[in-house]
Amino acid sequence: MTLKIRSSIAMENKAPAVVLPMDTASIPGTIQPVNENKIEIQDFSFYYGNFKALGNINMLVPANQIIAIIGPSGCGKSTFLRSINRMNDLVPNIHTEGQVCLNGEDILGQGVDVVDVRRRVGMVFQRPNPFPKSIYENVAYGPRLYGIGKSHGLDEIVYNALKQAALWDEVKDKLHQSAMALSGGQQQRLCIARALAVEPEVILMDEPASALDPVATLKIEELMQTLKETYTIIIVTHNMQQAARVSDFTAFMMIDNPQTRTGVLVEYGPTAQIFTNPKNKQTEDYVTGRFG
Repeated sequence: MTLKIRSSIAMENKAPAVVLPMDTASIPGTIQPVNENKIEIQDFSFYYGNFKALGNINMLVPANQIIAIIGPSGCGKSTFLRSINRMNDLVPNIHTEGQVCLNGEDILGQGVDVVDVRRRVGMVFQRPNPFPKSIYENVAYGPRLYGIGKSHGLDEIVYNALKQAALWDEVKDKLHQSAMALSGGQQQRLCIARALAVEPEVILMDEPASALDPVATLKIEELMQTLKETYTIIIVTHNMQQAARVSDFTAFMMIDNPQTRTGVLVEYGPTAQIFTNPKNKQTEDYVTGRFG
């Protein structure tokens, strides 16, 4: 089946540069004004039952920027990431404190449409997880579910999503073949296309390249630089070099102490500052490889 293409992707307009004040950006517990913040996190804590997994996190996420979250295993990076689109709601016996605001609206508030939150804030996981369907049906699944294709046309949505994910040229002649036949890197880009197809505002990525080879990893990193022109991206990574390469801002998380093991935000600021002139000794020790 040949797709009928009616429009191309509009990605020409770049967001204006965003500057985070260097003298206050890395102080946990404070939020300073930043132009065009997409997400504002204020005094956010997360609990599994009585266990406080995250404690009093404050963070501004500027629009159209890439934010990397780094830190040793077990400090709550993935828990924090999944809180931003309320995926943790699926875990029994959890509760939260504080606010996570998307475009000024607290997504943790009562009466919030959680399904819509997860559409607006997409997720790409560590390992590619395509559906056992065709390439076309993988991308079309979300728009069908949300009724998006009724106004735009599924063919056009599938084309635009695959084009944005830098996958169209590789799969345009096999759209109705199984997605399971793609390589690992192609499957991960298909999962990104699947997230883009439902018109999100934010894309969360939980170590999206950790299971990929260096060539596929480079394609994902290059893709992120293109996507940030339209979307805000938050990525969890254990790869210090990757965080330094791809991100505009970096957040360093640690556990507060071995007894309570609560994840806390130690330092947050422009990536160049975090990696070359961190304000916290723990941050310096981590990014220079003294621990972690």
